Amino acid sequence: MDHIPEGKDMKKTYENFTAGCPWCCHQNIFNRASDLKDFAPIDHRDVICFDCSKPFYLAGDVIDPAYEMMIFDCAELRERKHYAYCILNLAQAFEVFFSHYLLIQLLYKSFASEPDKDIDRLNRLIKLLYSKTEKLSFYHLRNLFFFCVLDAAQPTSLVEAEKAIHRIPDKWPWLPCPSDEDIRGAKISEDTRIKDLLLRVKYCGVPALRNQVVHKRAYRPTLEEVNGALRETREILFVLPSALAVRADDINWYCQNEPGSADLRF
Repeated sequence: MDHIPEGKDMKKTYENFTAGCPWCCHQNIFNRASDLKDFAPIDHRDVICFDCSKPFYLAGDVIDPAYEMMIFDCAELRERKHYAYCILNLAQAFEVFFSHYLLIQLLYKSFASEPDKDIDRLNRLIKLLYSKTEKLSFYHLRNLFFFCVLDAAQPTSLVEAEKAIHRIPDKWPWLPCPSDEDIRGAKISEDTRIKDLLLRVKYCGVPALRNQVVHKRAYRPTLEEVNGALRETREILFVLPSALAVRADDINWYCQNEPGSADLRF
């Protein structure tokens, strides 16, 4: 058995990589955490069929950011009529994007702009940022996102980023939600889309619908509600990251796009 064939009908989701065995046609579901033990995009990965134990390989993984993959996963959930899980995925996609933005804007960009790149300090600040935000609710995380986007004094070094992270409240009072006037009047970018998108985030109906699903009512949404939530999420999260210049989740992208920066591998 010199030649190892490629898997058939491969499907990729945020959690799993599904592929048909080219030998016995068994549909294998490889969980990224438990089976593959690797979250990096798969260019070529040899695996063994769970049924016939013959080898084949996986290839052609997606490289989209996590929040986008969660949105894409809703296609199958909707097809199977798991409407409540669609809403959960969409709300989580927003939360993941907010955290993604904080990581990129506060740390990756600050790190990329420094001539002497202190990786140990970066890793320490990543842990600090996580500890400051891990217990925030949807709305508190959203308000922190608003605060960072609207802040005219964006950090340009890890020293400034560390100060910004330490300013994140550990307890009440939390950061308030900005008014519409604060958003419209902010001097943040020449991209006119950003303020409109921020207002759409503020009035997005997905988190309220998620609360109905997960709390005591155990609400079961309709297809129409799912379609509306999916459309709203896509119109925001497929545009806002690019407008804010934070779509990529690879630190090397920011280092390579900073003048004079070298390629780094982590």
